[in-house]
Amino acid sequence: MRQVVTAEQLLSAIEKQASMPMVRIGEALTSLGMVTDEQLQDALAQQKQDRNVPLGELLVRMGIVSREDLQSALASKMGYPLVNLDQFPFEEEAVRKLPYAVAARVQVMPLMIRDGRLVVALDDPVRRRATVDEVEFITQMKTVPVLAQCLSMEAVLASTYEKFGAAGARLSLNVMADPIPFEVHDTGKLMETLEKEGLDALAPEDDRQIEQSDNSLVRLINNMIIEAHAEGVSDIHVESYPGRDKIKIRFRKDGLLRTHLELPPNYRNAVIARIKIMCDLDISERRKPQDGKINFAKFSPQHKIELRVATIPTNSGLEDVVMRILASAKPIPLDNLGLNPYNLKHLKEAMERPYGLVLCVGPTGSGKTTTLHSALSHINVPERKIWTAEDPVEITQPGLRQVQVNPKIDWTFAKALRAFLRADPDVIMVGEMRDEETAQMGIEASLTGHLVLSTLHTNSAPETVTRLIDMGLDPFNFADSLLGVLAQRLVRRLCNHCRTSRPATEDEVNELLDDYLHVAPHGHPDFDRDTVRRSWTERFGREGRLMMFHSPGCEHCGNTGQKGRAGLHELMMVSRELRRMIQTTSRAEQLLHTAMTEGMRTLRQDGIEKVLQGITSLSEVRATSNV
Repeated sequence: MRQVVTAEQLLSAIEKQASMPMVRIGEALTSLGMVTDEQLQDALAQQKQDRNVPLGELLVRMGIVSREDLQSALASKMGYPLVNLDQFPFEEEAVRKLPYAVAARVQVMPLMIRDGRLVVALDDPVRRRATVDEVEFITQMKTVPVLAQCLSMEAVLASTYEKFGAAGARLSLNVMADPIPFEVHDTGKLMETLEKEGLDALAPEDDRQIEQSDNSLVRLINNMIIEAHAEGVSDIHVESYPGRDKIKIRFRKDGLLRTHLELPPNYRNAVIARIKIMCDLDISERRKPQDGKINFAKFSPQHKIELRVATIPTNSGLEDVVMRILASAKPIPLDNLGLNPYNLKHLKEAMERPYGLVLCVGPTGSGKTTTLHSALSHINVPERKIWTAEDPVEITQPGLRQVQVNPKIDWTFAKALRAFLRADPDVIMVGEMRDEETAQMGIEASLTGHLVLSTLHTNSAPETVTRLIDMGLDPFNFADSLLGVLAQRLVRRLCNHCRTSRPATEDEVNELLDDYLHVAPHGHPDFDRDTVRRSWTERFGREGRLMMFHSPGCEHCGNTGQKGRAGLHELMMVSRELRRMIQTTSRAEQLLHTAMTEGMRTLRQDGIEKVLQGITSLSEVRATSNV
């Protein structure tokens, strides 16, 4: 409880506070006899109804404790330094970091800057977390809070800012205004609010900190995330440009990027800083890329949204941010993935094998992890022990033991896999085979009685085999362990609301047949032109005619004609003949022809069948598959 009056005392007190054990505010108040257990339980029960209100604020509102009691508990039980503002020597650099209008509104006094961190004194201990968030957002610095003790915070602020000439015209602002609470608004209206505040009128070199409009920006970012989630957007791209160019925010939906909105250039740093604060990244680090995660329920409890965030340094000392809206935390049932009957039957058979290696391959964003989790859900029963190593863990399932790897601390896929082998597994899923060591470990695990699943960035199922052998794997061990390879792509679906159909012309049918048979082995009866056409007519035709589908666009699909995505799949199951070919390191083309004679259909062939079913368009299939 001893008051701090010098910078040296404050630094020493902050170090001591950092080493103290974590104590909850309720425990601190109870141990000091300021609240009873019954009063604390009543407050906790009431807090469950409104989680936005901190426990300390709730106890103050209920009249159980005073703000002075809270300050005393924070100081004596939680170690927060108590600074006498009437005697402390403030540093000009720290004072100039926080505009007077903000400091007066949130009742915060900047004290000093040490090791890139801003130390501030708070008058109200109840709003500690919210105030620190706002100060970090505006100053773009990590902030260390301490407790303030003085006769009048307003007087200290006014005299200090006047002394350093940092108050200026800010004194006339309504400094006691409360922060604007967050509600779901229309983004267009929020943009109008920003424009009315005259932000576009600022000259590019006038990089003044945003003050009164900061709440508008916070609400704008929150609404942007909510709208993106509601529209089924997969990624949000925040792109900053030098000079007077506006910040672009683009949404990726169904694989295509479109501009969602543009913000004034002087919001460049504030937007990035706000997003970094939301995912607890270092807002002062702009030279290196950073990764983080946003649990959006902390900012809007009714929206259970998770986002994966990556910041990328760009030219002119700027940064871009890409936010991936994580898919549903639950796996999709295997039967609902859109696999054709052959692929579904054989994938289920592979998953029910006691040991072996199953690979899912394709480019980034093609749904490989989703497919593997769906496959795991098919065999996820209490009798099986399933370990997964992922980067990051996006989909969770009860019963799975899931581990997130962290290459920064040398906790890699290969090391996780090695650890799993000592933990009595039945099934192991490795997020990605990035190197020879991981691939070698996966093969060894599959040969020693475990079912191993993993992903790889390759273009097709036969190419995967040659790629892994080129990485240095032993062809004999690899051939013995491999059960199957599933290659996949995502294509945009035709909108079901405006989809129309008409009989296909002879030229259109011939074009599809030419495309379908392009890489088929010559002379094989399954790939006879008339046989394929009869099979299509039986499975997809109407009254003996093949149909072509078109979606002109409607209000449900934003007049694009496409809504949602579907998967194209290519499953190569390893037969005795294919195993012999892998052992003799046959070329990918030879593997392809053999697999096709045994029932495999390529991505292009699977796509053409989905065109005939009215799921997608031929242009989509051609854009995502080569053969």
